Amino acid sequence: KEEKLESNLSKLVVIVWVFTVLIITTSYTANLTSMLTVGQLQPTINELKKGDYVGYQQGSFVQNILKDMGFNEDRLRAYATIDQYAEALNMGSDNGGVSAIIDEVPYLKLFVSQYCQGYAIVGPTYKSGGFGFVCPYHPFQHISHNII
Repeated sequence: KEEKLESNLSKLVVIVWVFTVLIITTSYTANLTSMLTVGQLQPTINELKKGDYVGYQQGSFVQNILKDMGFNEDRLRAYATIDQYAEALNMGSDNGGVSAIIDEVPYLKLFVSQYCQGYAIVGPTYKSGGFGFVCPYHPFQHISHNII
């Protein structure tokens, strides 16, 4: 025996429910496809270790982190300014430049904001030991006065 929906309200509820299921299904499929393909589009650290030159900020602790990660010290190049970053990336690893710059995220965001055409921050963000704040301490003076 076939049952029919007689009430207009019940028909509306079924239509809304079907569209909701359709939207959830397509959203899930799109997210799954994106997660599976984006990882293949971005270079990995292991690909850079194979012989490409990699840049970092001159005087930064990043050099030691790169050595600890297994990068050959001969393939690391230090740069002092973000203008040098852009020049090295434009030249490429085969022409005296680098294939990638590995640096602290705030500096990379500054670089991408100034050279937004053709550059993007990709790959995982690695955690380091962090940063600290040091100021002189005088036992007879409150520390907030030293900061102000």
